[in-house]
Amino acid sequence: MSSRANPGKLRRELRFDRTIVNQNLSSLGLEFDKVKPLISAMNEPNGLLDLHGTELLLLEKVLGLRTEKPAVSLVGELVSVKQVPQGTGVSYGYLSRTSNQSNLALVALGFSDGLPRSATNLLRAEIAGRVFGGIGRIAMDQSVFDIGDAQFEVGSEVTLFGAHYSLEALAKDSGFTPLEILGRITARVTRTWVE
Repeated sequence: MSSRANPGKLRRELRFDRTIVNQNLSSLGLEFDKVKPLISAMNEPNGLLDLHGTELLLLEKVLGLRTEKPAVSLVGELVSVKQVPQGTGVSYGYLSRTSNQSNLALVALGFSDGLPRSATNLLRAEIAGRVFGGIGRIAMDQSVFDIGDAQFEVGSEVTLFGAHYSLEALAKDSGFTPLEILGRITARVTRTWVE
């Protein structure tokens, strides 16, 4: 088993892509200054609570939440990789068992970060350009992914929703709307902007 020697502060980021936001604004005929209060709300945990119906609908369009290329992604960190035999029960209650000998990847994002537990066994993760399925119950601080025979370095970046698995897809899998999921992302998750 490989694991992170010094956990310190683990990577938990809600990333906003400024380029995609600007493209969406352009297609809507808007400028960034006009929607700055909406964007500012996203930079604060629980910021969506201060927004009203039409503002939420506009924010959904600006962030492209119901598209295949949303301007927001949730990024965590791979904290452990463990090889397990076929039939190994995973996470609380052993809701899932490995179908073959496999490597399990432990990612430092869970329901206390805002992931819906209803996405248990449905969540997808992208690690180094490859997509893997979640296995076992989403726990408070972590999620587990079956990565087969793949090997990744501890500390690798893991994307839980983004281009590979849109917020819209996660919403459908979990029974929430994209805005509900976005609004659930807690203060433990840093908000960042990328170009």
